[in-house]
Amino acid sequence: MLSNKIKAALNEQIQKEAFASNSYLTLATWSEEKALDGVAAYFYAAAEDERQHMLEIYKYLNTYGSGAHLKPLKETSVKLKNILEVFHYVFDLEHEVTVSINKLAKLAYEENDFATFKFLEAFVLEQQQSEKDVTDLIDMIKRVGYEEKNLYYLNKTFKKNEERKALGKNPDLDVEKE
Repeated sequence: MLSNKIKAALNEQIQKEAFASNSYLTLATWSEEKALDGVAAYFYAAAEDERQHMLEIYKYLNTYGSGAHLKPLKETSVKLKNILEVFHYVFDLEHEVTVSINKLAKLAYEENDFATFKFLEAFVLEQQQSEKDVTDLIDMIKRVGYEEKNLYYLNKTFKKNEERKALGKNPDLDVEKE
C-alpha cells in the first residue's frame, strides 16, 4: 500500500505529465501554423509520449494505492518567436519534469517504498535522455540557423527523424548514407 505522501506526489506527477502533453500539442499547433509538418510530427509524438507516462503513473497509482485523478490543467499557450525559442521552451519543460521525477524518486527512497522507486527508475533515465536529445536539437538548430530560409531544411530533418523512429530506427543516423 502506498503512503499518503507517495499518493499525493504521484498525483502531482500525473498533472505534470498531462501538462507536458498538452504543451507539446500547443507546440504542434505552432509548428503547423508555420507549415513545419516535420516539426509538428515531432511534437505530436512527444505529446503522446507524455500522455503515456501520465497513464503509466495513473495506472500504477490505481493498482497499488487507489485515488489517481487528473485535475483541470493550466493554460499551455505560449508566445514564441522562432524555432530556437520553441526548443529552449521544450528544454525548460523537460527539465521541470526531470526535477519533479527526481524528487518523486527521492521521496519513494526516503519512504522506503522501493517498489515505487524501482517503478520510477525508467522515468528517471528517460528524462535524462530527453534533456540530452533536446540539447542536441538546440545545438543543431543553432548550427543550421533558424531564419526563415533555413526552416525548410530543419523541417525536412525533423520529418526524416520521425519517419526513422516510426520504423524503429535510430533517428541520429545519417539517412543519406544508407
